[in-house]
Amino acid sequence: MTLKSRLLLFVCAVLIPLNSAVAQKQPKTLASQLPHTVLRLPNIHPGRDAVYAYAKQLLTEALEVTANDYGTFELLVSSQETAQERQLRSLEHELLDVTWSVTSLEREQHFLPIRIPIMAGLFGKRALLVREGETRFENVESLEDLQRFRAVLGYDWPDTRIFKANNIPVLETTYRASFRIVSEGFADMFPRSVMEIEEELEDSRLSQGLTIDNNLIVSYASPIFFFVGSDNHQLAGRIAQGLLILFETGRFQTLLTQQEGYKQGMSLISGRRIIDIQNPLLSEQSKLALERFLPEFELSVETALYIEKESEQ
Repeated sequence: MTLKSRLLLFVCAVLIPLNSAVAQKQPKTLASQLPHTVLRLPNIHPGRDAVYAYAKQLLTEALEVTANDYGTFELLVSSQETAQERQLRSLEHELLDVTWSVTSLEREQHFLPIRIPIMAGLFGKRALLVREGETRFENVESLEDLQRFRAVLGYDWPDTRIFKANNIPVLETTYRASFRIVSEGFADMFPRSVMEIEEELEDSRLSQGLTIDNNLIVSYASPIFFFVGSDNHQLAGRIAQGLLILFETGRFQTLLTQQEGYKQGMSLISGRRIIDIQNPLLSEQSKLALERFLPEFELSVETALYIEKESEQ
C-alpha cells in the first residue's frame, strides 16, 4: 500500500468524520464548472510573519491541487489583527472560514480540526526568551528545577494550561505584554516555539532587553492544525485531501524545510538540554495523528534533505 493510500485511510478513519468530502470524493471535473469559493483568513500576528506566510502558502497549494474536485477559490485576509481564541470564535460566528492553531480538547469540541500537523510538531519545542545576562537556567536539569521559575504566557493559550498542569508557575497576560514583563523582571521566561523565537527576537519593538536562553528546550506534544467551522466538513475534506497530495509529492516537506524558521528551530534544538513535560489537553485522535503521521513526516524530511545535499555536491 502506498504512503498516500495509508495516510488517506488514516484521515478517513481518524481525522475527519466518514461522511466528509474526503470519504465521499467527488469525480474529477473541470474547475470552471464548479463553484468559486471565497475563504476568509485571519490577519498576520506581529513577530510571526514567516510562520504566517508558510501556513498561508501551504493552505493555498492544498486548495490549488484540489481545484478540479472542488472548484476555484479566493483568499481574503481580515483587516484586523486578532488573538488566537478570537480567531477560533470567528469561525463559530462565521466571520472566518479557516485558521490554524495549537490544538486542545476544548478547541476540537467546538471547531473542526484537520489533524495533520502542519509545523511537524515544532510548536511543542519551546526555547526561552529571558532577560539579557540571565544565567540561572544553566543549572536547570529537570522539570523539578524548572518549576522554580515563573513563565509568562497568554490568557487563552493551551500552553498556559499545559505549563500549569506541570506545576510550572505562570503569569497570564497578552502576547505583546509578555515580552515587557520578562524584560522588567516580573517573570523569568517567555517560552516560544523554536520556529518563531528568532524572528521575534529580531523585532526590537517586542524584544528589547531580551535574549534566547542557550541551555534549554521545553518539549511537549503540541501540533498545529488547520481549523474550520464545526459543520464545514466539505472544506475540511478538501484541505486534508490537498495536504496529503502535497505530502505524497514532497511539496509539503519542501515548503516547511525551506522556511528559515524551520532551519533556525532545528539548530536551536541541537545541543540544548530537553525538558519533557506532559500535555493533558490532547484528544486521543490527535495523539494518534501524531503517532501515525510524524514518523512518516520525519522520514520524508530526512530523505528530502539527503537528496538536496547530494544534489549540491
